[in-house]
Amino acid sequence: MTVLQILSDGRFHSGRTLGEALGVSRAAVWKAVQKLQHDWQININAVSGRGYQLAAPLELLDSSAILSVMEPQFRSQLRDMQILLSVDSTNRYALAQASSGTMPGLAVLAEHQTTGRGRRGRHWVSPFGRNLYLSLLWEFDLDAAQLSGLSLAIAVAIVRTLAKFNIVDIALKWPNDVLWQDRKLCGVLLEMHGEASGPWLVVIGIGMNVNMGTISPQAIEQPWVDLQTILGRYHERNHLAGLLLDELLRAAIQFQQAGLTPFLAEWRSHDICRDRLVALHFPNTVQEGIARGIDDHGALLLETKGVVKPYHAGEVSLRYSQHV
Repeated sequence: MTVLQILSDGRFHSGRTLGEALGVSRAAVWKAVQKLQHDWQININAVSGRGYQLAAPLELLDSSAILSVMEPQFRSQLRDMQILLSVDSTNRYALAQASSGTMPGLAVLAEHQTTGRGRRGRHWVSPFGRNLYLSLLWEFDLDAAQLSGLSLAIAVAIVRTLAKFNIVDIALKWPNDVLWQDRKLCGVLLEMHGEASGPWLVVIGIGMNVNMGTISPQAIEQPWVDLQTILGRYHERNHLAGLLLDELLRAAIQFQQAGLTPFLAEWRSHDICRDRLVALHFPNTVQEGIARGIDDHGALLLETKGVVKPYHAGEVSLRYSQHV
């Protein structure tokens, strides 16, 4: 038991009762509260005569609660679930576990990330206890070419999860950004290790904005949104995590069996780039053109000067809002 776990009920707790529950002094309680406020930016009210109380609701992640949401067929596919208070990156942690011999089927969730990453190494803002930072370690008995569309399948799995909350206006930006009304809701980062002919160990990393609270818009370098804003209420993360893991595992199994084909129609129906002017960014150059959807392997079809070419790598930015 920790100070944070006790305070998570949303009530006031005096320094004395906290100290008695934890077997520490009131001074130690005060230091723990200061650490929560300074290191993890958790707002805690301190009122003389009443004690300490979280300034906003905080649902801590709980493996039992998550597993209780999952369908038995997918729950049985998980070998282990680890929930961390703070970690540099759930993807990095899962990769380290794989290197030490952990078998596929590991789910890693964290309340806080110190160096969470998006595509191209971008920093992913990770306030404590507000969002989902989740990584799933899985093995695919496929070769490198067959894995090329996996990130698109994972994006569809996220769309399927959000559909359970009757959320409309969800869009996908190639290859795997999940948007709501042109604002980023969720990102995907896949990291793969294996031989060209397979099998491949893949860490499927998901960062989803759930209850961002008062994070400054300037802290994130692109327009963003969270589920709390979309749904108009504080959202339960354990329930969401269970549903998301179900869909990720469903997608992983489906992709192993049939590749990208079962996901193509859904992906195309949410494609925000199709028939719009876009810029495709590479490390050293930018290619502009008109997006013409994706091919059956998940490559972006880009039309430039009347010629359509497939691209399997790069990052898209929309140049204009209108279709052409």
